[in-house]
Amino acid sequence: MTRLVGASLIFGTALLVGLTGCPDNPYKAGTWTKQLDDPREAERAVTQLEQLGDPSAIPALGKAWENQGKPVRLLQVIISLARPLTPEEAKATYMTDYEKTGRPSNWDKAAPFLIKALTEVDEANPRSVDSAQKAADALGDAKIEAGLDALIEIAQKPVTKKLIAAQVAAIRSIGKFDGQKQKAAAALTKILDRDPPDHPRTAKDKEQGRALEEKFGLFLGVTGASINALGDLRVSSAAKTLVLSMYRTPELFTQIRRALAASGPEAEDQLRKVLRGEHAEVNQLFKDKRLDKYCGDKNDAPQDQCQTVSAKDFYPAVVLGDFYDPKAVPDLLAALKRPPFPQYYQDDQPSGSTQYNAIFDALRKIGSPDAADEVRAMWMAGSGGKGKKGAAEGGPDLMTRILAIGAYPFVTRDNAGVEELGKIAADNGADDNLRTEAATAFARLSRNADDIKVLNDLAQKYFDASDKKKKEAAGKPKADADAADKELEKVKTKLDEAKMAVLKTTKDTTKTAADIKAASEAAKLVEEEFKVAKKKHKEATAPFKQAEAAAKAYKGYARMFQTHIARIEVALRCKQDMNCYVGTLKLTPDESAKNLTPYIKDIKDWTKDEKLGLVEGEVERAMLEIGKQGQKVTNLTDQLLDGAKSDDRLIRQSILLALPKVAKLPCANCETKLEAAIKAGEGKSTLGDLNLETTMLRNYFAWAGGKTPSAAPDPGAAPAADKKPAE
Repeated sequence: MTRLVGASLIFGTALLVGLTGCPDNPYKAGTWTKQLDDPREAERAVTQLEQLGDPSAIPALGKAWENQGKPVRLLQVIISLARPLTPEEAKATYMTDYEKTGRPSNWDKAAPFLIKALTEVDEANPRSVDSAQKAADALGDAKIEAGLDALIEIAQKPVTKKLIAAQVAAIRSIGKFDGQKQKAAAALTKILDRDPPDHPRTAKDKEQGRALEEKFGLFLGVTGASINALGDLRVSSAAKTLVLSMYRTPELFTQIRRALAASGPEAEDQLRKVLRGEHAEVNQLFKDKRLDKYCGDKNDAPQDQCQTVSAKDFYPAVVLGDFYDPKAVPDLLAALKRPPFPQYYQDDQPSGSTQYNAIFDALRKIGSPDAADEVRAMWMAGSGGKGKKGAAEGGPDLMTRILAIGAYPFVTRDNAGVEELGKIAADNGADDNLRTEAATAFARLSRNADDIKVLNDLAQKYFDASDKKKKEAAGKPKADADAADKELEKVKTKLDEAKMAVLKTTKDTTKTAADIKAASEAAKLVEEEFKVAKKKHKEATAPFKQAEAAAKAYKGYARMFQTHIARIEVALRCKQDMNCYVGTLKLTPDESAKNLTPYIKDIKDWTKDEKLGLVEGEVERAMLEIGKQGQKVTNLTDQLLDGAKSDDRLIRQSILLALPKVAKLPCANCETKLEAAIKAGEGKSTLGDLNLETTMLRNYFAWAGGKTPSAAPDPGAAPAADKKPAE
């Protein structure tokens, strides 16, 4: 039907041409290029040329574009005609001349006009800027060598609100010139080397704040685009500039992290120098800008009132985890000897986490046993173990112990400390967060069937506590709550009646203003009575609600301990059989529940979501065991890559941790399969952070093992800036 409509349209056009006395063939581009200068026929001619798809029309269209004030419409048609077409694409658009052979690219014909759109851009003319933006995008798609200079020229112009759209398009396209990497990278690093304008938070008043906000936003837009483009180019020469950018524009840290992970070993060397205090440029930057201190949002507090921040260690530690290199472990451990401080401050309050969060996360990702002794010593402090002194004696604080416990299962290769972790988990007097982390680590490490009893006993304690709270709630608290509900309902009914009386009075034409006022006053009195009743109701029902909430929380703790049994069960079942471990990637919740039936007595009562927690536990432990085998199980790489498409956060995270340890380097298909996983997660808001981690790993495999980085995939609509420094 569509083909018939298209044919009818062409036939109608041909007939119209015949009726107007034009003897030329309507299926030839020359027929229409002659009419481009005729104001009455120009638009129809452009439409016909676009439908014919003949690139021979490009020069004439370009001339018309110049003569007619460079309208965007003509440039769009030029770009359309210059693009290559496959036979399938030609057939889909009814370009019959190319249905069999396709249409080769004709960028050489379009290039002079695309370049001119950039070099002669007039930022006072929105049409000119729009044309420049379209031209920049096209030059990047075509990778026309002659166009790189024009792209660089517009990209490096002073940033203005009117021009920024074209500049960002140009910068994005520069990042696609992988055939001229060094020239393109040099142009982008020149943009990144600019000092940022004053931050909006330093404004003295609202008017200045608005001005600074606009200027700073433009700066972040261009800088963010440049960082993304450098990440696409994947060049080691950009590493130093990107490292400095971490501190100049921490708002863009997520993008900088992606770009650094794509820059290869040189970036790792730069980051390790920062941690060791040996990076001269970073040291100078911190000295000049006092970046190790927070002196108020306006940076005007007296020196003795400034607060120490940990940005210098935090940012490189985060990115070093993306390199999975055990050589970085000594530098990370040395950084742990420095006291923890907030990452940054905002509104005079500490924000974000400390550098310890970043360091322990990096150690977890690297997974090197070289860190095991030091990490174990940090969490065993104060636990009755053989570690360092507890916090009261000057040892690690509670949060440090929690972080160390979280990292420990990923770095240890033996059972040292498992018993102590079980004791912490069972200690009713210990901090809840410490107990939770200890229970998880205990389950990630145990290979002892007796430990399942430990977890079941802990679960039973919480079930008993839950039942106790339920019984407590069902007694006097429930009776009081029911009575309070009835009393509140009485007053609410009274209030509804009073409001209805006001409504009726206002609609009754026989009532006077005094009557309406009296009804309104009466309603107000009842409304006050209702407020008092609500307060009494809240107080009367509080014991019941608190008991119910406690019962629910206790049951949640019980389920947590039961779910941890899955981590031990899979280790007991699979032992050293790595094929058994990788088989967990295909487990269903019901299959996992069946595995746990001998160990969890009420498994038949579990919901689907609760059973999914069992799958997650089994997969996480399985991937941990596989990762610790390293290159001995490289044959499992493809199965892990296929599993990386999972939408389940814990499952995909577990796979991503194992992959860099087992994949043989260079990995020929790791980039491709991880890119497929990224595509599978696009558009799913809950997977944003997970897709970022997948992107980091893809960038690592782009160069790991001496692999020559491939051209980066289209980053899509990545934001120009994050709202605040990454936490």
